[in-house]
Amino acid sequence: MTRPTDADGRTRRKFLGATVSLAALGLAGCSSDDGDGGASTDAMATDTPTATPTDAMGGTTDTPMATDTPTDEPTDTPTATDAMAAPDVPLLNYALTLEHLENAFYRDGLEQFSDDELTNADALSNFGESVRREVPDYLATVGAHEAAHVSALSDTVEALGGTPVGEGEYDFGYTTPTEFLAVAQALENTGVAAYAGAAPQVVDNDVLAAAAGIHSVEARHASFLNFVNGDSPYPAGVDEAKSIDEVLEIAGGFITSDVDPSVYETGDDRPTHDRKAENDTTDVNVLNYALTLEHLENAFYRDGLAEFSDEQITNADALDRFGDDVRMAVPDHLRTAGAHEAAHVSALSDTVEALGGTPVEEATYDFGYTTPTEFLGVAKALENTGVAAYKGAGPTVSNDDVFAAAIGIHSVEARHAALLNEINASSPFPDGVDEPKTMDEVVEVAGQFIVEE
Repeated sequence: MTRPTDADGRTRRKFLGATVSLAALGLAGCSSDDGDGGASTDAMATDTPTATPTDAMGGTTDTPMATDTPTDEPTDTPTATDAMAAPDVPLLNYALTLEHLENAFYRDGLEQFSDDELTNADALSNFGESVRREVPDYLATVGAHEAAHVSALSDTVEALGGTPVGEGEYDFGYTTPTEFLAVAQALENTGVAAYAGAAPQVVDNDVLAAAAGIHSVEARHASFLNFVNGDSPYPAGVDEAKSIDEVLEIAGGFITSDVDPSVYETGDDRPTHDRKAENDTTDVNVLNYALTLEHLENAFYRDGLAEFSDEQITNADALDRFGDDVRMAVPDHLRTAGAHEAAHVSALSDTVEALGGTPVEEATYDFGYTTPTEFLGVAKALENTGVAAYKGAGPTVSNDDVFAAAIGIHSVEARHAALLNEINASSPFPDGVDEPKTMDEVVEVAGQFIVEE
C-alpha cells in the first residue's frame, strides 16, 4: 500500500515497534483448555495452499467481550516499564493500537455514509437487493466488534497493572462508499496477518485463548469484505503472517498523530510461552485430532462436489437471494475450500510423521445430505465446528513452528465458515469472539458423520 501524505506534506507517521505481538487481545477472566506439549521439531512445509499443521487456537474461554463504547479521549501514555507489570502488556497495547484504528474507521465511516449510500455502492452492483441491504447492518456489527475489542483490551491491560494506549488521530483517505469498503477489506486482512504473525509470542495462555477467538473473528470480517469487494473470501489455504514492521508500515499510513514506540518494548528477559497443560496431550495427539477433522472435511467436499454438478449447486434453493454472478461463483468457492482441506490433510500427515508419529487415516462417512441446499448446510456446520476446534486446542501445542502454522489454518477455517454462513443466510460473524469447543465436544460432532473408522 502506498503511504499517503497529509495536506501539508507531512508523511503520515509510521509506527515503530519492537518485539511486540498483536495477537494478544486478552480478556480478563478467560480460562484455557486442556493440552500438553510434545516433541519439538520443524513443523509444516508451507507450499501454496498447503503447509501448515496443527489444530488449534485458544482455550476454553466463554467469557464474552466487554461491549462498553470506548472513549475518544486518549488515556495516559504508557511507558516501557509497563512491561514489568506483566509480560504481555506491551503486546496487548500493540493490539489495542490496531483495534483503535479499526474502531475509529468503522465509527467514523458509518457516520459519514448513510445506509442507502452503502447499499448502492458500486462495489455491490453484482449482488441482489436483499444481500445489498444486509451490508450496512453487517458493517455496523463489525464496528461493534472492534469497539468491544478496544474495551476488552483496555480493561485487560489495566487488570495486568499496565496503562492502556489511547486512540490516535487518523485519515483513512476514502471519499466514496466503494472506497470505504475497499479500505475496510485492506484493514481486516492486515489484522488477520498481524495476529498470525504475533500470536506465537504471547506468554500467558489466558491472553492467547482470547486472542485466538478474536483472530478468527477478524478472519470472518476479512472473508466477508473480500466477498463484497469481488475477491476470493479465502485466497490461500494457510493465511500468511506479517511481521510487526510490515503491519505497522500499513497502519502508519493512516495515522496522523504521534506514537511512542517505547509502549511496545518487551525487554530482553521475556519469559517463554506457557502453551502446555498438565496432561498427556502431546503435539502429535493434537495434530492427529486436527487431521481427523481435516479428513472429514476433505472427504465432504471431494464427494459432494463429485455428486452435484456446478449447475445443480448454482441453482440451489439456498442461493435464490443472490444475483447470477454470485451464484455462478459458488461452485468455484467450494472447490477452493475443498482444495484447502486436502492440502491441510497432506500437511498435517507430513508433520505427524516428522514428529515421529503415525498419521490417522481417513474413515468412512455419511454426511446425510440429499440436495445441494442440504450440502451447503452441512458445509456450514462443519466449517464452524472446525473454527471452534482449532480455537479449543491451541494452548496444547508446545512446538512453535507447529503452533504458528496452526494459526494460519485456524483463520482460513474461519474464512470458510463466514462465506458458508452468508450463503446459508446467517451472519458471517455472529459473535465478537469465536468460542472454543473441547476435543470431546468436537469428536462428538464429528462422530455423527463417521460410520466406519
